[in-house]
Amino acid sequence: MNFESIALYGLYIFFFLAFYLYAKRAWWSLLGLLIISFGFNSFTALAGTLWFPYKVVMFPIVIFALQHSTIPFARKILTPYYFVLTISVITAFVTQPSVPGTTFLQGPMMRPIVQVYTYASMAMMVPFIIFVINSEDRLYKSLKLYYRLSEIIILIGVVHFIYIAAGMEFIPILRPGGEANTQAAFGVADTSVNRIYGFSGEPKTLATFILPYIFISLYNFLEKNYNKSKTYHLITLILATLTMIYTFSSAILISSALGIILIPYLFRRWISNSFITLIAVLVFMAFMYTQAGQLFTRSNTPQTRGEVEQSLNLMDILYERSFGRVEEEAEERYESTALNHIFHETPAYLLTGYGLGMYNYHLPLPKHSRGVEPIDSGWVVTLLDLGILGIFIFLVMFNNILTLRNINSQFFNSPILNSYLIGAVTGFLAHLGNNALYQIFLFTGLALAAYNVLENKHYQEQQEEID
Repeated sequence: MNFESIALYGLYIFFFLAFYLYAKRAWWSLLGLLIISFGFNSFTALAGTLWFPYKVVMFPIVIFALQHSTIPFARKILTPYYFVLTISVITAFVTQPSVPGTTFLQGPMMRPIVQVYTYASMAMMVPFIIFVINSEDRLYKSLKLYYRLSEIIILIGVVHFIYIAAGMEFIPILRPGGEANTQAAFGVADTSVNRIYGFSGEPKTLATFILPYIFISLYNFLEKNYNKSKTYHLITLILATLTMIYTFSSAILISSALGIILIPYLFRRWISNSFITLIAVLVFMAFMYTQAGQLFTRSNTPQTRGEVEQSLNLMDILYERSFGRVEEEAEERYESTALNHIFHETPAYLLTGYGLGMYNYHLPLPKHSRGVEPIDSGWVVTLLDLGILGIFIFLVMFNNILTLRNINSQFFNSPILNSYLIGAVTGFLAHLGNNALYQIFLFTGLALAAYNVLENKHYQEQQEEID
């Protein structure tokens, strides 16, 4: 039995469990299943189009969202987004090219419908999350829930680390073209470097899942808002960071570098009294990397161990996988092809994009049995799907995140709300080089839920003072 057939059973488990929890009205458990599903992309299947665990968990959540309304602040954010999706679907059908699809659901007639489900279901997480996290107690528990579920994904990454260190094969990695590889690796100076991907399907997918956890955990550590205990918090933070580094995801390495600059700037209390602690954590993680790095590498040419160790350097490898890779491959990447095409060949589509999922049929990209080779950069895909209108809507959403940050600083001073705002900002950064749309909406929903709970508490306190 090949791994793809095994992965299909995993997908069934998520599907039936999601509807079971929906039928039982076990909303808290369904929220937990949703969060962890984003880290299990190894369990994927081709059924007309690619299905991942989070896509099937979204089915009952979409049904829930259609049955319930949400708070005005959330509607203010989501309504323009749905409006742009509508324009995009109309654009897709009106300008539909006469190109056959590789399957029925990936053909130009059905592709916009498939993609509107993906885009709209992301936003429908928001009212569901607000409904579930509706009290102070649940708000407090929600951060714990996020920690525990994220740590499961991180622990699987650590297990994968051990497998690589022991020279054993882990579960295969299913590539978009349908082939399965027993490992993910890249070459640097005649040396192969293995990469962690756990149960997340791709190294970059695992890195995308972990990145918000790192910044949220670091923020709370510096604020002395510890996860279980100070020691436990520090250990899990280090493990998460090392796991993210060992994915060697160029996109997320760049996003994390930008996050190190932007997030402390937006949340300035980070560097108030804990700068020395931050430096100590970073130095320790660098030490751990240099000690364990040789376990992940092997020479492609006959060399002594000393020659291999001398040829490898932490900063060289990280630079090669991040800014160096972008510099070397800039002209060859699909992002460059796409941007050149829409700006120079079809500028009329700049305002609205080609329509949801339709760039597949407008651009000269390679196709295979599972569709087309995907474009990694989420913001490039957003431009191609939704145009400048879509980019503008997300800028408005980012501005609303900054508004919530200001409100929190002025009235609530809640580390939990700040944690979710940091998660949302991290999602915007991760979307630069990978599809992190779910991070943006997941943490926007968590932040709005926190805001709603804190605002109600603040209002009740004011009423008590008046009485």
